[in-house]
Parts: sequence; C-alpha cells; structure tokens
Amino acid sequence: MVTLLCGLAVSAAHAAKSIRFLAASELQASLLSEQEDIRYSGRNYIMGVVDTLMLTKSSPICMQEQTEINQITDFVKLQLQQRPDLLRFNAASVVREVLIANYPCI
Repeated sequence: MVTLLCGLAVSAAHAAKSIRFLAASELQASLLSEQEDIRYSGRNYIMGVVDTLMLTKSSPICMQEQTEINQITDFVKLQLQQRPDLLRFNAASVVREVLIANYPCI
C-alpha cells in the first residue's frame, strides 16, 4: 500500500511538471546536450511543432518537400544562440517564428 501511494505521488508530480510549456532555454539545453538521446528529444520536439503547424496551416510557412529536420533544427539552434532574449519564451512559439522567418510563403 505504501509503495502504491509513493508511486502515485511520483506520478502526480511528474504529471504536474509535464503540463507546462517547454521554455526555449530548455529546448536549447536539449539541442546542445552532450547526450545524443537528449539532443534527439530536442530535434523531435521541433519536428512535432513543424508537423502541427503544417497540419493546422496556422502559419505562413512554406517548405520544400526535401527540407530536412536537421536543417530546421540548425536554424532554431542558431537563433537561440544568437538571440539569448528568446530563451525566456515558449519553445513552440520560438520555433514557429524561426520557421516563418526562414520558410516564408512568397
């Protein structure tokens, strides 16, 4: 019973943490991590934002079919390094703005 209650407490704490938005500083930390699996998680986060934006068509983003996620990740990483003022914002909104700037519909 005690084990079950401890497990529920840990699950609740984890669930509470997972509902907040990811900050751009956290995304940058993932992308610059020494650990490959953490870098991969950051890249996958960006891919999720791209997929969502492309499916909802909520942004004026036009990419070529051959555009690769590594290229997009490099753009995001570069912007986060060059513009530390972005680190306090929501990571998804920063990714969106980087995509709009680099893949505008003309």
